[in-house]
Amino acid sequence: MTRDSSARFAWFRLALALFGVALLVVIVRQVGVRAVASTLGPALAWLPLICLLELVRMGCDAVSSFVAFGEQASRIPKLTLLRAHVIGQSLSAFLPAPRPVNESIKIGLLAPYVGAPAATSVGFVNQAATLIAAGLFSIPCGAAMFALGGRSFWLWAAAAHAVVLVTSGVVVRAITRADALGRFLERKLPRLASRFAAFRAHDARVGFFAVGSSSALFVGRAVQALQLGVAARAVGIPLGALGALAAEGVNLIGTAVGVLVPGGLGATDGAFTLASALLSTTVARAASLALLLRCMQIAWVPVGAALALVRGARAS
Repeated sequence: MTRDSSARFAWFRLALALFGVALLVVIVRQVGVRAVASTLGPALAWLPLICLLELVRMGCDAVSSFVAFGEQASRIPKLTLLRAHVIGQSLSAFLPAPRPVNESIKIGLLAPYVGAPAATSVGFVNQAATLIAAGLFSIPCGAAMFALGGRSFWLWAAAAHAVVLVTSGVVVRAITRADALGRFLERKLPRLASRFAAFRAHDARVGFFAVGSSSALFVGRAVQALQLGVAARAVGIPLGALGALAAEGVNLIGTAVGVLVPGGLGATDGAFTLASALLSTTVARAASLALLLRCMQIAWVPVGAALALVRGARAS
């Protein structure tokens, strides 16, 4: 990427960020600032529990990486592995395309223990497994949406989300495992041929569908559904199991729609607002649910930054 194209892409991301912030402001104003504030304020008492469930989700991500590393996982101290996932997930939450950024952060933190080829391979495995797990989890979410709202827009959106994400995950796995692509890169970049070979060798040991990693991330989505159920109760929405699954489906769809917007600002918030009827609640409570999740993300940012700075200070 040239300097000019990089600058244009940076401006594009800034424009998306400003658009997301503006959309979020519009949503809150349309719903009613006082209504949202009166609902969100008391709900903040639930924030520690919601943050704890987010830590469990990070643990599921760490398990995914542990499984993908295979025999090399023993080289990484367990707390170091968890630390890398906390830093990656918390610091990438408000960036565009957060998952690739998350994986890039973890590659940099874990490569000193297992080497860049293995860390990069696991990063691609996690990216594919994330797509597959989210797509598969959209199936029970869609079933819950059908039970609550029949053949609504949300049902078809969940079905499309499942097909697109599972297909994308399989495509990523096919590309990274393609022998022809590996040989092409080795010819074009002979200095890196040994690294490409090591990458391909490690990737081949994982298995095409990365079942272990995908399963761990699928469990992480189940934890997120529980987290949404807790957050919903905090803002006064008494969701049962079906409602929590439906809310997770809305969250997954909103995240996919706003993938290029930093933090999905405006996209996920708008999705929850539009889904108020599906969740059998008011627009104000639905918007407050989305904002409570934003508060959780904000709470984790200084934690991730502190972990990165403390380690950096020790290293220096």
